[in-house]
Amino acid sequence: MVFDAGSKALKCAIADENNNILSIESIIPKIIHSEDGFGRIWESTNYWENLLLLTEATIKKAEINPQKIRYITSTSIRPSSVFCDAEINPLYISASFDLRGIDYGDEIEEKLVELTGKNLYQHTGRFPNLLMIPGRFEWLRNNPQAINGKKIVHYLPVDSWILVKFGGEFHTNITSAMESGFFDIQSKHWIDEWFSIFDIEESFFPPRVLSGEIIGNISKSVKERLNLLPETEIIAGIPDTQAALIAANSITTGNTSAVLGTTTPVQAIIEEIQFDPEERFWIGGISIKNICDNYIAELSTGLTGHLVRWASHLFDFNQPSDSDEPTEEQYKNLKEKFEEFDKTEQEKTEGDVASHLVYGNLGPLPLATTSSESLKGEFHFPSPGGVEEHFINQNQLIGAVFDNIAFAVSRNIECLRDFASFDQFSVSVLGGLSRYKLLCQRISDTINYPIKYIDNYEASLQGLLILCDVASGEVKNLTDMQEKVLSQNNVYTLEPRSSMTGKLKQKYKKWLSTINS
Repeated sequence: MVFDAGSKALKCAIADENNNILSIESIIPKIIHSEDGFGRIWESTNYWENLLLLTEATIKKAEINPQKIRYITSTSIRPSSVFCDAEINPLYISASFDLRGIDYGDEIEEKLVELTGKNLYQHTGRFPNLLMIPGRFEWLRNNPQAINGKKIVHYLPVDSWILVKFGGEFHTNITSAMESGFFDIQSKHWIDEWFSIFDIEESFFPPRVLSGEIIGNISKSVKERLNLLPETEIIAGIPDTQAALIAANSITTGNTSAVLGTTTPVQAIIEEIQFDPEERFWIGGISIKNICDNYIAELSTGLTGHLVRWASHLFDFNQPSDSDEPTEEQYKNLKEKFEEFDKTEQEKTEGDVASHLVYGNLGPLPLATTSSESLKGEFHFPSPGGVEEHFINQNQLIGAVFDNIAFAVSRNIECLRDFASFDQFSVSVLGGLSRYKLLCQRISDTINYPIKYIDNYEASLQGLLILCDVASGEVKNLTDMQEKVLSQNNVYTLEPRSSMTGKLKQKYKKWLSTINS
């Protein structure tokens, strides 16, 4: 049984011994927004109870005896955080879009530089400081009323907190620790200077373990609530993006993956740590018991998942919806119109495509994390005036939305390949938006390179299931993991289409010049 605490939904899934998912259920936990718009946290008072209710519903849907559940593990969006009391009750739960500490980042970094001689990036591989969890913690220290004056005793990533609540030992996996902003990624230890900067006890940070390690059994209260066996084991989890990399077997040097989701990180596995002198790249890691211990160079593409949701609403005049989340019919309509657009471009000559272009500058960008530009939200298309008239239809605008994503991802792939100077190189496309297979195909066309594609957009859940195989001993080494992924028969290769590579190359060059103008 595995859990995925994403940017919006909380999911629970149960699978059989062959990792075939028997049931999957989800809920949308309540989000509390601050009046100034910077705060975005989960309501903590009933989060755990709602998670247990979700678990009960998933077990019921699976139609199994819950005592057959052998392993439990979890993932969560990067970087998530829970600040809790001595009994691990949550006082604050946030995902990665909470900016409460935006005013404290510089102050914290100055103190760290004074004590260590290195800035946050040189310790953590992360920037900017205003997005990082230490800033949120400092905000809570200065605004105790936000947690009703209660004392924060421990920090945990959300994935580790869920497992500790189930009965696991107080811990975090090293990969999640690397996402926190509290962790030195070279020494792979918590940064000692935080203890004096924040006046915290050594017990504030959890012990570090490898993903896939068994970290305890379920608690008596959980056993009785869910009717599980006391021998049910808790497995140290991993962040959601790295879980997706496991599902694609994209965890060795040279593997580069675009995880098409909320922000679409593009990650390249590197063997040795490489800090970028210009601080354009994030540096993280992936450490799994008996499998791998590598670093990751990463570029963000920006808000992509929200863009597709926006387009589903904007371009659907037949199925209006008052909900923030588009209906399946709206997503289907968008997909069909995108396919019509692609078919039209296939039938045109390279010159025709190049002379009738619509471009989107709608959020996704190369090097999005380092961009200081505001999101412009622009379409660029030929003027309707002049001697030669250009008529724009809805499908061209939809094509521009998806090309904006494809081109930004393609540029980040190129940047990472240049940065890492790989001898061997492969590309995978994963994540929720990979359900748009045509989007994956057009990325392959743009970079003129084959890509691996997972025929399952719940890649993070599939990665967690393989992590349970690591804990059970079924997967003992990297070769076993590779064979496990192959046996699931859901990884395919998309070859670039010769009829489209030239056309998209021209469009890609024009798009780059448009967004940089």
